[in-house]
Amino acid sequence: MPTYYQWSFVKKTRSKNIYPSLEVTTHPLRTENIKITPSLNKTLVENLQKWSSSFQELDPLLRFEKMNEEEASFSLNINEDNLADYSKTWSTKRTFILNKYTTGEKLTIISSFLPGGEKTLIRQVSNLNEKVKHRLEQLDDFDESSVRKTMGLSQQEFVTKVHMLDEEIKKAWDSEQRVKAFKIAIQCSKLLSDVSVMQFYPSKFVLIADVLDNFGSLVYSRLKNKSYGNKNVNFQDIDPNAVPEIAKETCQNWMFKMASIRELLPRLYMEMALLQCYVFLSKDEIEPTIVRLTKMIRGMGNPLVAIYIRVYLCNVASKLLGRQSEPFFYNNLKEFIDEYQQIFHPAMLKKYGAQLLTADQYLNLYVPAIDWMLYGTLNSTNDKLTLLEELLEKCESIENSELLLCCIISSFDSPSIIQKSTSILDIIGKNANGMVMMHSALTSLGEHLCVVESYRQPSAEVLSQTWWKLASGIKNTANFLQVLEPWIQFACLQLSSQHINVILRGTIRYMIKCGQPPDDYSTQIQAVVKRMLKHIPDVEELFLMDAFMPLVELVQTSAARTSMSKSVLSIFFERYKADRIDDPIVISSLMRLCRILHDSINAVSVEDESKCCAELINKYIQVSHHDDLETQLNFYVECRAAFIKLDAVLVALVHAVNTLSTRGPSSRGRWLQRACAAYCFITVPSLHCALARSTLYLLSGQVSLLNNCIGQAEANFKALVGVIPEIPQFVHEDGQQKPTQDRVMGLIGSFLSTLLILPDNVDSNTKAYILSGFIKTMERIPWRKTDPLYYTTLLRILDLLCEMTQEQYLYNIDSVISNDELYGAEEEFIKCLEIYATNICQEVLVVLKFLSDAKEAKKQYNLALELFWRIVRRGDLEQPSMSSLASNLWMLSQKLQDSNTKFAKSILTALKTAPGGPQLLEKLKVQ
Repeated sequence: MPTYYQWSFVKKTRSKNIYPSLEVTTHPLRTENIKITPSLNKTLVENLQKWSSSFQELDPLLRFEKMNEEEASFSLNINEDNLADYSKTWSTKRTFILNKYTTGEKLTIISSFLPGGEKTLIRQVSNLNEKVKHRLEQLDDFDESSVRKTMGLSQQEFVTKVHMLDEEIKKAWDSEQRVKAFKIAIQCSKLLSDVSVMQFYPSKFVLIADVLDNFGSLVYSRLKNKSYGNKNVNFQDIDPNAVPEIAKETCQNWMFKMASIRELLPRLYMEMALLQCYVFLSKDEIEPTIVRLTKMIRGMGNPLVAIYIRVYLCNVASKLLGRQSEPFFYNNLKEFIDEYQQIFHPAMLKKYGAQLLTADQYLNLYVPAIDWMLYGTLNSTNDKLTLLEELLEKCESIENSELLLCCIISSFDSPSIIQKSTSILDIIGKNANGMVMMHSALTSLGEHLCVVESYRQPSAEVLSQTWWKLASGIKNTANFLQVLEPWIQFACLQLSSQHINVILRGTIRYMIKCGQPPDDYSTQIQAVVKRMLKHIPDVEELFLMDAFMPLVELVQTSAARTSMSKSVLSIFFERYKADRIDDPIVISSLMRLCRILHDSINAVSVEDESKCCAELINKYIQVSHHDDLETQLNFYVECRAAFIKLDAVLVALVHAVNTLSTRGPSSRGRWLQRACAAYCFITVPSLHCALARSTLYLLSGQVSLLNNCIGQAEANFKALVGVIPEIPQFVHEDGQQKPTQDRVMGLIGSFLSTLLILPDNVDSNTKAYILSGFIKTMERIPWRKTDPLYYTTLLRILDLLCEMTQEQYLYNIDSVISNDELYGAEEEFIKCLEIYATNICQEVLVVLKFLSDAKEAKKQYNLALELFWRIVRRGDLEQPSMSSLASNLWMLSQKLQDSNTKFAKSILTALKTAPGGPQLLEKLKVQ
């Protein structure tokens, strides 16, 4: 820029605008309560509905839609109130069994029909007699030498083989080899006589039951097709009298084939699978057949095999009869109770002992079967309490009743169990020495008691004492902690904090005496702690108990301690409703947990884990020491030392300390404000992100300036100027690379706005010392000349310089003597600022040249108008250099684009009132 383009400022006089005022009786922003009364007049919509109602009656589509809605709502009520959805319940139980009862042992499957081992006899037949004769030969031709025994199968391989047999049944059926399909089904049912791997037996039963169900469905579908063709007829709608004779004969043939099976187990299973086919002969035969089969199961010698046959019978009956099958559930349950002692026969004890199963594991194999029979039994009666009393009497009268007792407790509803809780504990107490499932019974009972909202206080204490005596005698640590989980919830809901603390002390003693490292049970201990935190009415009370933190800190491995701390802190902050944490014991306990979280962070920690830990710790630092500001600051100092690895926590601490500095009284709190400023100035350099550092330097400087700590503010601003060149163009946030340009522009704008009220350092020889340093720093920033951030910053510096020459600034801080008071617009100060402005203006003209070279016409036009506007509003147009510069800029903008825009017109309008403006306006019109 030529030297005659020297910038010179124009002085402006500010006038106060005095607006007329008048006295009012009510505040204009006062809220008013408006009472709305419902109108008795009908609305427009209601009136329209009145006229459209007749059309709705006439519209058949609307009428049928309404009928469908009524039927849907009616059927929904029936399903919920009157029907037991056995199919859905069994499907859920089926999934549970397959997931729970697994094994790593090798399995065996015996069949002659797996691919590669079957014998197929294909012969052409010409008439019906030969066809019947051929099928009878097939049935008799059961050569035992063709049966293959496949051993050493894994669980997945066994499941695959069973599915292959199921597919073979379908293939044989589709190829008219129905006798072969029948034989495969028989061999599948025989697999259920093998109890060599007991742990897998419930899952094996579920798999085979599916195969038998599929076979029964194939036979039933064929008979229905013979009877009704392709019509869609439900089981309930089949009339035996309307069934053709050929279909009845085919049905009888299947029954005869089933009756020809010599072994009891496949005979029972096959008749149950074909039970639905009796409907083609006589519906009255179904229920007597179920009664007969219930009695025939008595012939099974193995109680495990027998009870699952009963389960299959109940399942088939429920599919056919629905609610009418519920008495058969009860009959089979009574049959099981009559044969209950067979479970503990020495032969069975020897079998499960040989498979290295514990008594607890062995008895658990019966649980799904008993639960299923109890489910149907409970649906059959409305007087559940009487049934419970009857079954509890059975438990008292028979030996080894723990299995039955556990299933009763888990199956009955909570109100009934709660009424009999004392009796149940008495039964457990009498047989405690020999019980191997006591933990299961106590756990189920505790879960029921957790449901009750309020329990009688004396009874609650008695129950708790009785339970603790029983639980403390459990030798297995895992079982003890399993029992502890629901009962500690009951104690938190119903008992005092003293009782809870006693239980926690006893738990710690138990864990120490058990002789096993608590780390082996860290998951269960954590579950116990979660139960307490979630259900105690006042979560803060837990930390006031002397046994709570020792229980939390029982685990010693780093991973377990971290997981425990994270769980405790998450639930505590979720439930803690107060704005601030002020109890010193709670603060100390939370600090220990937060330290554990912080120490778990290392170089290989993922970003999400660090972020989660930082969020929890940030909630903790909302600790309040009320008016003791020194203690509050010391707390923040301690937190900085403890959580130095987490940038997010340091950022939160800087914000908290800046907030604290504004709480101190200006007369007596100067030491606090300076200490807080020093804290922030020391803490900010620890941050890794340059953008975060620059933001906090600016904020801390502004707070220091507000507190009249000029030296601290100046130090923060100087540090900010040094950090700005380090800010990258992109930062990594939330897994993405995000640009920083907009944030840096906002940061610089706020910084320059603050510099207006920052007084100069009287010890410095340079005027506007911080601004001068920033202008020099811009030369080191790797910004391109054509970057909008660069030339926008130049324009904002020019705005600041123009405002700093005024005799009175637009804004100030009461306790801070800014440069308008310090210099009083003296000539030396103004000349110094004009030199800065001249250099900035020269740099803007250089940018215009770069934009022209880069062919950025739009940017060049906008920048030329922006500089022109600043000359018009802030420059002295009476000076030839400023007038000439303005004229040249206007000519440049006219060459680039027609200046018929609102912005250009508003600038020309402003020229009319500006000093020297009319002369410039005339000059521009001439050009």
